[in-house]
Amino acid sequence: MNTLRVLLYTVTLAVVCSPLWAQTNTFEVRIANHPVGTIEARQDVNGHAKSIVIKTHIQVMLSKVNSDIINEYNNNILTLAKSTRQSGKNGDDKLTTTRREGSSYSIVVNGKRQVINTNEIQHCVGDLYFSEPKHINRTFSETLGQFLPLKSLGGGQYELQLPEGKKNIYKYDNGTLVQVEVDHVLGKAIIVKSS
Repeated sequence: MNTLRVLLYTVTLAVVCSPLWAQTNTFEVRIANHPVGTIEARQDVNGHAKSIVIKTHIQVMLSKVNSDIINEYNNNILTLAKSTRQSGKNGDDKLTTTRREGSSYSIVVNGKRQVINTNEIQHCVGDLYFSEPKHINRTFSETLGQFLPLKSLGGGQYELQLPEGKKNIYKYDNGTLVQVEVDHVLGKAIIVKSS
């Protein structure tokens, strides 16, 4: 009887102390059909808490960009998002922090603070890496610190409308993100799921 009790306690402790669900997706970034970088997206779910971490590393000729996005949710509501981009070029680096404060969100972009009067952000761009955004018509950009329109194009394709008229197209196969077409200053970049 004691052995059964110890086994049950051990199994319960293992389930409670470890994430109940984790998912990691990796992507290759291509420009003109040449690999120029990688994206690793990880999502951990533990009870009512969810975290998303996205790490991007891109190198095109002498230009190098590293970016990280970290999102934390409680009961499917964003509580904290932090986005950093480092390029090594003066003026190109960016730090955006979004924090839930009561019935609004405080957003600080490179030291400049603004407030969005919404009490819940339930979907961010980072979520696009893990699930098809069915029935979602806007998503919050952790990098820009603002909501962006999201439109279904049918056939598992969605258009994310960016400022200045740019668009990214997210393509899903059976609910899994398989490709993103990105409008970029260097031309069109393609992000393809590799694992």
